[in-house]
Amino acid sequence: MAVAVVLAIDLHLRLSSQVSPVWQTLSEYVYGRLGGASAAPLFSAMCLALALGSLALLVGIAKARRATPVLVLLAVWCAGLLVCATFEVDPDGAARSLSGQIHNYAAVLAFIALPSAGWLLTRRSNSECPWEPRRTTIRRLAVASAASLVLVLGGFIWVMSTSPDHPEITLGLFERLLFLIDLALLATMARPLLRGHLREGPLPRV
Repeated sequence: MAVAVVLAIDLHLRLSSQVSPVWQTLSEYVYGRLGGASAAPLFSAMCLALALGSLALLVGIAKARRATPVLVLLAVWCAGLLVCATFEVDPDGAARSLSGQIHNYAAVLAFIALPSAGWLLTRRSNSECPWEPRRTTIRRLAVASAASLVLVLGGFIWVMSTSPDHPEITLGLFERLLFLIDLALLATMARPLLRGHLREGPLPRV
């Protein structure tokens, strides 16, 4: 996950003159150029790193807790990231393509699945549950993630239905807010597993 954050920062810094963080989405970094080469591999590496980090979280939760719905939702999140890394989004103003549609639907499913997983992970349990001390934080982040997704989807629907010459909805900014919230949600979900590993003792199975 840390690698994904570093790559995201690198994309923002080196492509700041090509991709607007306010108006353009993260996926549009695939059309940036870095020293004459395409930035698409770097964007794919970012998605892959986040998917692998999330997969490690999934494995940790599977070992610490029998929570099949949570694991399924996290698997959907991981799969969505892999699809986004493989299928490019359509360029701004271009006709809708199959690749772009697959990318969009995979992203929506992924961003729905992650907050849902966080919410279900923190269902009332016993006091020894490793996620119980952070139940409120995880749930607040899950709600914030869902709210941010509604903003992003609402903006996309408005732009697609009205096709304004100069959209006044900051889709890029909303999506980056969603991305930051989801990173915080993942980190909060992973922290009890990391603490358990550092203690070199097994987490209680709940």
